[in-house]
Amino acid sequence: MILVLSFTSCSDNIFESPHGDQSLVIDTLHYDHQIISGIRNLNADASGSMLTENKAGNYHGLSAEFLIKFTNFLALTGLPDSVEMSIDKADVVLFPSNHWGTDPSFSLDLHMAGNDTSLYWENNADPRDVFSSLEGRTEFYGTETIDPAADSVSIPIDLETVNRWYKRPDSLYVNNGFIVRKNADSRGICAFYSAEHQTGDTDRRPRLRLECSLRDTNGVYLKDSTFYVMTGGDIQKAESNANIEDHRFYLSQGNIFRSYVMLDSIRQDTLLGPTRLLNRARQTFVINHRRSDITPGDTLYLTARLFKTDSWDTDSLQYMFTAYSNIFSTGEDTVSIDISQLLQYLVSNEKASAYEGVFFYLNNEYNDFNYITIDPEKSGLEVIYTKVVNE
Repeated sequence: MILVLSFTSCSDNIFESPHGDQSLVIDTLHYDHQIISGIRNLNADASGSMLTENKAGNYHGLSAEFLIKFTNFLALTGLPDSVEMSIDKADVVLFPSNHWGTDPSFSLDLHMAGNDTSLYWENNADPRDVFSSLEGRTEFYGTETIDPAADSVSIPIDLETVNRWYKRPDSLYVNNGFIVRKNADSRGICAFYSAEHQTGDTDRRPRLRLECSLRDTNGVYLKDSTFYVMTGGDIQKAESNANIEDHRFYLSQGNIFRSYVMLDSIRQDTLLGPTRLLNRARQTFVINHRRSDITPGDTLYLTARLFKTDSWDTDSLQYMFTAYSNIFSTGEDTVSIDISQLLQYLVSNEKASAYEGVFFYLNNEYNDFNYITIDPEKSGLEVIYTKVVNE
């Protein structure tokens, strides 16, 4: 439904300068919530390859699992010819990054992926394609109960499996890793640092830890040694069953929702004509706390982008310009964002696209589970511009 635009104008006389035999003056326009002619929220796919965290479990309408493999055994193959090595014990080490839910412990199910070459995947592969190819081609391996609050967790892997990964028995064998899923008896969701996580001196990437014995070529024991094989890739698949009304101005992390806002009224506005200069456009939103949840201590901000497409739910949404709001946290009532550049495009360019507006989303979309709801009826837009007096 297209709402009627309403605004007020006040000449602040903040600035004046000569313009021929006329003067320039700064003026301010105040638009109320009717500037928003349409709102739609969309649930973005939370699956991903190259993420900094991988999740397993169910929480806040999101179900997630991840695929991981260990293929880089250079630390072992680089041993001198005079040394022979045998693997005595192996386990996968994961580093929990966060946990949502009330269970003090968490059980994970492991499913080994098939090992034929048709299933081979790269770390940057499309998650949907990879998991679709593995459908019906995994085998249950076992269940491991972990402490999600621990600094690290260890999952034992049998030596036969590790030796196959290491020695690659024939040219038709490919190590496609295993899927990590939440056990049916566990509630909540657990996140682990991924192959892409490395900050400064802290390295919490997943790894395969191998306790080995070293001997010389005559079988004489030399020493025990521990080798680490860093992950060769990981991919997360996520599915949402959240039911959020389409018209709500709703933004969330984890189970990712974005809001697309139409500004048809201001697109047709002729107040900012060719002789008028836009100085600043600040959009202010009011948070509906009854329908929002921000973890104490977390800080958030909104990102705004101008979209231009014939369909705002297309997979290849075209956008330009980016603006960021102030940082806010729990208890704060308003969010402000400077959308000057976005608005300048809207009011000064040809209206070639039937669907054109601004979409908003929260920072750190793939991690955490904060969400906010904006009350659009309490929103406002302030536009400050320079005009010629008595034009």
